Amino acid sequence: MARYKNGINGPISGKVGAVVGSSWRGVEYLKSLPDRGGKAFTEKQKNQQFLMGMVSKWLKPLKRIIEIGYQIFVTGKTPMNGCVSYHMKHAVTGNSPLEYVINFAKVIFSRGELLIPLIKEVLGLMDAVLHIKWDNASTSVFNNDDDKATIVVYNPAKQAFVSFENVAQRADKEAVLQLPAAYAGDRVHCWQHFVNERGDAVSTTVYLGEVLVS
Repeated sequence: MARYKNGINGPISGKVGAVVGSSWRGVEYLKSLPDRGGKAFTEKQKNQQFLMGMVSKWLKPLKRIIEIGYQIFVTGKTPMNGCVSYHMKHAVTGNSPLEYVINFAKVIFSRGELLIPLIKEVLGLMDAVLHIKWDNASTSVFNNDDDKATIVVYNPAKQAFVSFENVAQRADKEAVLQLPAAYAGDRVHCWQHFVNERGDAVSTTVYLGEVLVS
């Protein structure tokens, strides 16, 4: 990659032959296009590209939650890239595009040092209401009463997420959530984690299981 200040005709933008001109934070750069030597992508590379696209698309609606949840567990990556990488390695089953399936029990939207909630009960009540009860360990630097609960719900039938940020404090030991009325009769998957008052520490996501919405 080359850096320059002034071209003959000013800064170059876009592709010119085998060179691409671009600008980043006011600095102009030239870089050559990669040479694949006419080689076609292998089947493994195609599968990897498909898998990355599938996982990225599935996680995209939760970008805000993931940016908080993965803020300290990425090196040289964005929180979203770190989250995608984790799920590609640990939360997808199958060996080809036709077989790939998200393993909901291994999904993690946050990773951190705060203590996880001790889940006691997850109930689907009438009128699409979800009731979650938990208990807590003794108060400590990793377990504060004012830690805030974030709960994520995914409906495979609707292919849609519903998220509830800061819906309750750790000390409340319960949360009552109103799901969309259209979810009645569907089965949903649920996850919960805590974020501290400053927003710079989280607990690791806990999978709450699959619930039938009434």
